[in-house]
Amino acid sequence: MGQAVGIANVSRDRSTENFAGEKFRLAVEACPSGMMITDSAGDIVLVNSATELLFGYRREELIGKNLEVLVPARLRGLHSKQRAVFARNPQQRRVQPNLELFGLRCDGIEFPVEVWLNPIHTGDGLYVLSVIIDISERKRMDRLKDEFVFNVNHELRTPLTSIAGSLGLMAAGAAGKLPEAAARLVSIAQTNCQRLIRLINEVLDIEKIESGRMDFHFQRLDVRALVEQVIEANSAYAAGFGVQIRLDPAAEPGEVLADPDRLAQVVTNLLSNAVKFSPRGGEVLLTTKSRAGAMRISVRDHGDGIPAAFKPHVFEKFAQADTTDARKKGGTGLGLSIVKQIVARLDGHVGFADADGGGTVFHVDLPGWQQIDSRAIDTPRPDHAVPVLLCESDPEIAMALREGLRPLGFSIDFAHHPANAMARATSNHYAALVVDLKLSNAGGLDFVRRLRQQPGLYRTPIVIIGADREGDADDAANLFILGWIEKPVDVARLGELLEKARVPGANGRPHILHVDGDGEARALVAHALEPIGKVVSVKTAEEARLALKADDFDLAVLDSILDPGLSLLSDLRDRRGRLIPAVIFSLSTPDSAHDQQVAAQLDKSRASLDELVAAIRDRLMLKQSQV
Repeated sequence: MGQAVGIANVSRDRSTENFAGEKFRLAVEACPSGMMITDSAGDIVLVNSATELLFGYRREELIGKNLEVLVPARLRGLHSKQRAVFARNPQQRRVQPNLELFGLRCDGIEFPVEVWLNPIHTGDGLYVLSVIIDISERKRMDRLKDEFVFNVNHELRTPLTSIAGSLGLMAAGAAGKLPEAAARLVSIAQTNCQRLIRLINEVLDIEKIESGRMDFHFQRLDVRALVEQVIEANSAYAAGFGVQIRLDPAAEPGEVLADPDRLAQVVTNLLSNAVKFSPRGGEVLLTTKSRAGAMRISVRDHGDGIPAAFKPHVFEKFAQADTTDARKKGGTGLGLSIVKQIVARLDGHVGFADADGGGTVFHVDLPGWQQIDSRAIDTPRPDHAVPVLLCESDPEIAMALREGLRPLGFSIDFAHHPANAMARATSNHYAALVVDLKLSNAGGLDFVRRLRQQPGLYRTPIVIIGADREGDADDAANLFILGWIEKPVDVARLGELLEKARVPGANGRPHILHVDGDGEARALVAHALEPIGKVVSVKTAEEARLALKADDFDLAVLDSILDPGLSLLSDLRDRRGRLIPAVIFSLSTPDSAHDQQVAAQLDKSRASLDELVAAIRDRLMLKQSQV
């Protein structure tokens, strides 16, 4: 009897498993997005009907094939790296959210896709469930929105600006003195034109922010100084409402990383809002305060406050309190929404609270400069990761590129300001530098030239973010630019450029050949020169000649005792046949007939290692200036 019950239970369990499996199969089939399961080698073991429709293959044509059959050839290298990275750290995630991905149909046509990966752990190993979404319609709608915005900009704003300008000239008497009734009508028309222009500008600003097309030029700035400038610029506007703007005497200075124009726009919008809702003869108070590593900007009015029912909607687009007074104040209902979105792009937070004694206090919290800088170093750095310094003023772009490049095997440190970039680049060893030309206010390649003047950065590969301008072509060739890439940055393309930094010996540091028969001297010199270059130490002239055949060198350090006639000098040439400069570091420093090639002669018994390092630095800098 017990055996019969056991058999019944086993049968019931198997029936339940079969039912669950059938439900899973039906759910996968019903999913409108493409779903497929691949094994650890990337071979397809299951697909649903949506996948057949997406790619145009029959199910039996895909089972057993490698997933790369559905990937365009130009993206297959990236796909292989992504698969290897996912195998090391299998977690549910979206594939390269900052990169445009494409699928390849059976007829060879590509289409944009979004891909999500989900690990499935089984007794047979790791399987991957991929969810593939065709985003062609989303892209089409984006294009339609772009066309609409273009038309709003050119077909509405341009003529309205011209009309407003003409009305302004008429109101100022450019067409002669107008009758009182006509002047009043012109004034009304001018006011409404300005209102429409503000509405269009705010709509365009909202669209630019949401689409990521609003330019931000980040720099290190003092918050209090910026607030003082905004108060001065808006005093006349406030006076028109009979309101005074005042800066709190206790306002504190403090530095943040922000776009000064956009932050000024935020403070201006908050001020405008506070002024409109302040009683005539009232005051708007601004203050700045450092708190917990952040800077807070506060704007306090003495109005009636925000109705409780409206508080959840304050930052919504086109939101306005439904009161007679609010309607009389006018406005588009976009100002605070723009504030919220700009502050988010500045990596900050905006909020509000009822003020003691009546009115409202709006506040903006921004990360202080030190807080921003503390996130610059990518820790912990995996042993296999290639270190790269990203010189980019926009923290959001920097974070996105770090996340995009990390799966490709790169570890990204940031520098958001030219001074930080120079300090990090010269004090750490990086396989490559990525420099946004907008990092420096000087623009162009000036900052790159300054980097190249540092001996330790003489040959470090540099990738430029910015347009490859024709006027910079010759300079770029002389500065050993590894490649150019425009915004928005194609992470896959950037990864391909940085791959060149992985090649042994291509890390860009100056290569120095040291020839000395004294083992202790070789060790001391190698240790002293390590911060500024890669040192290859050999003990004989013959070993030096073999090293010259295997590698290119920027400079040689020779012991003349090993080679009294300095015959090795004639062999000191790179693969292009150009002479390699030499520094003689020896107990014997004979006069040389090769004056042009010998950069310096130092006596070991008198000169210190610091003097040797200084001589080599000077020679490498001279070489760079002659390039």
